[in-house]
Amino acid sequence: FSGFLSVIYEAYHDGTSHVEGIENICAGTNIFEKEKKVDANLTKADKVLNGLYRKCGARVAQTLYFAFMAERPEREMLLFYFICAAFRNSHMLSYSKTDPWIGQVENWALQTSNERYRMLGLLRFRELAEGMLYAAIRPKYNIAPLMAGHFAQRLSGEEWAIHDLGRHLAVYYDKKRIITTDVTEQETNIKYSKSEKLFSSIWCQYYRHISIQERENPNLRRSFMPEKYWPYLTEMTQLSEHHA
Repeated sequence: FSGFLSVIYEAYHDGTSHVEGIENICAGTNIFEKEKKVDANLTKADKVLNGLYRKCGARVAQTLYFAFMAERPEREMLLFYFICAAFRNSHMLSYSKTDPWIGQVENWALQTSNERYRMLGLLRFRELAEGMLYAAIRPKYNIAPLMAGHFAQRLSGEEWAIHDLGRHLAVYYDKKRIITTDVTEQETNIKYSKSEKLFSSIWCQYYRHISIQERENPNLRRSFMPEKYWPYLTEMTQLSEHHA
């Protein structure tokens, strides 16, 4: 995201009319076009984001961030147009949602926000051998960084990490600050504490105890707790083993 905002800063410096395309360098380059490589620069990125926040408000800035984290292949240019439109007329975005491209950005942001909200209630931390709390997830959208602030407040006295297995990244909190880092470690190599199995067993017993068998509604449960999340939910993995 900071790299993308750095590109936006340079685009305004050089003139937005010169921008014909924005691509992540990992996606390759077009040898037939004149290109400018822009490295991530936190100072420049902050200037763009703070400027957007001051002129357009927190909601527009958040919409931009959440839409970017949806990681759609065509996101860069559409979000570039979104920023340009916001800087030209900050009120335009509020009454132009019927425009397809603005509606698309809003939809990306909403999808990311919905998964983040759902995952805040489904995340399951487990205690590692060294005492740190660890949670593995495999979300559709890049929501781990978006969840960090919530858990930094809720678990401010704990050291914890949220590991996005699909993106090979983790958000780590050391009781003072939040760090996002690449991770090559596989979940199968992670060692849990001796007490973790007891904690997991107690949680599963509680889950079974509060359930009412006569009122079980599998379809309703899947609507609140989609099956794609079950491999990372303590109560669901152990319930599967119990029934097996």
